[in-house]
Amino acid sequence: MVQNHESFWGEVRGGPFCKKGLPGNSSRKPQVLKLFPGSSGAVPMQQTKPLWLEKIIPQHIRSIPPYVPGKPVAELQRELGLSEATKMASNENPLGPSPLAVAAMEKHLREAHVYPESSAPDLRSGLASRLGVNPDWIILGNGSDEIMQMATHIFIQPEDEAVMSEHDFSMYRICVTSFGGKPVRAPMENHRVDLSAMTKAITERTRMIFLAVPNSPTGTIVSRVEFESFLKDLPREQLVLVLDEAYREYVQDRDCPIGVDYLSSELPFLVLRTFSKIYGLAGLRVGYGISQPWLIELLNRVRPPFNVNSLAQVGALAALDDIEHVQRSRKLTRDGMDYLVAAFSSLGLQFIPSQANFITFRAGKGAKVCYEALLREGIIVRHLASFGMEEWIRVTIGKEQQNRRFINALGKVLLPGS
Repeated sequence: MVQNHESFWGEVRGGPFCKKGLPGNSSRKPQVLKLFPGSSGAVPMQQTKPLWLEKIIPQHIRSIPPYVPGKPVAELQRELGLSEATKMASNENPLGPSPLAVAAMEKHLREAHVYPESSAPDLRSGLASRLGVNPDWIILGNGSDEIMQMATHIFIQPEDEAVMSEHDFSMYRICVTSFGGKPVRAPMENHRVDLSAMTKAITERTRMIFLAVPNSPTGTIVSRVEFESFLKDLPREQLVLVLDEAYREYVQDRDCPIGVDYLSSELPFLVLRTFSKIYGLAGLRVGYGISQPWLIELLNRVRPPFNVNSLAQVGALAALDDIEHVQRSRKLTRDGMDYLVAAFSSLGLQFIPSQANFITFRAGKGAKVCYEALLREGIIVRHLASFGMEEWIRVTIGKEQQNRRFINALGKVLLPGS
């Protein structure tokens, strides 16, 4: 007999695992111990961890700061009692997912009880055709950051080093530190990645280099000449270059290098891309890596089985064919970027010219106050303190109405009474 959910959970509450003295039909709510610091009512971590924890958990794990995501809309609405809020913090596509992707996933929903093909052959073949490479050169991940972690697992041992930029995606540092490695941060120059500084940071212990083009959170790029000179200076037999191209589809500057053009070089080279940005599939978590087959084979040795779910696979494959959606997304970004650049100039704000779908502006020493004031106006942006840029705020390009709402709110925050 099929039970309704209330009857089922009533039996679960009264079952053998129910705490003695709390019958299943009790009106008392079970006491829940919250273990996650930062959640409502959570017990601080230092009060809940076992005393023996420090004896068995390595210091390099305990020292990792948790990743700080953009604030969710629902959380802000709960905290401030807002009926409406706009999120412009996480560089998501404001147009949403490709309609072709949505249709493909809806059609596939009734197959959700079946495990996906672990190697995602259809999606890899579709990507290979688009990129002009063999499918054996492609690996899929639960977001491109999972592939970063796979690569770090392969190349980093305790005390090994990984070179990265001074201000970049924090998951580079988290991945390296989690395997006992040492992140080495090279300084930037005028908010651009300084490739010569990265080269100088290489030592005998360097096993990885992380380079984002465009860089996040600055949105800046390097030129082809700079990149090719950088490649020539790198050692061939001790490290892998990880080129993160999460925002590559937004780039307009033709002088920006394209990672797949350099995969034939002798240098171990891993290019990362994602379906989270221009394809609008951030919630599905689909990223992919392109590299020489020998490196893909090694990555597959540490790749979890079924790491990209079946809906994500069919949705991403359909999104690849939705050229119209990609073109609309690019145009929306270009138009929105022009509007925000003009608005920042009118407000006298310093900003960093960007080749991505976001732009970063300087709010000065009051950046945190500005960020918090924007939250009260129902606008979620990204204060870049966790990126080491305490005076800067990053905003994702939104739809026209969202961009105008943000600028109106920013004007109120910067010019009270206006």
